[in-house]
Amino acid sequence: MDDEVTAYTLGSLDAILKCVGMREASFLPTNKVADDEQVALYQMGRLNFQASTMILTPIVSLIILNMVSFIGGAARIFMEGSWNETFGQVFLSLYILMVNYPVIEGILLRKDKGRVPTSVTLLPFVITIFLVCFGHMDLKC
Repeated sequence: MDDEVTAYTLGSLDAILKCVGMREASFLPTNKVADDEQVALYQMGRLNFQASTMILTPIVSLIILNMVSFIGGAARIFMEGSWNETFGQVFLSLYILMVNYPVIEGILLRKDKGRVPTSVTLLPFVITIFLVCFGHMDLKC
């Protein structure tokens, strides 16, 4: 957990410095089997999501679950006015979504070869629906 916090903090600082113009990355991928399209995606600053389903499914599941949590929390804040009770949870979901924007872009916005495949998006969507429904069940033992 501490490694993730450090990585996200340093990554966010690096992105801010890059946006301000104080840092410029200038290296190419070292993968020897990279084709021209992969190099072009890398130079545009886009990730290539042509990985196995086993790797992408947990990541996409967590992102979709955080999307649902953020939308549900924001709706609860605006409809019920429970700002003090849910602000921390909504803020955490928003932060996780902001950190994972490249994956969200690969799921929703991109139409090129390096996007997250639709089949990989559907399985985590079903998993997320199951988790949300399971969370709303009233289990009495």
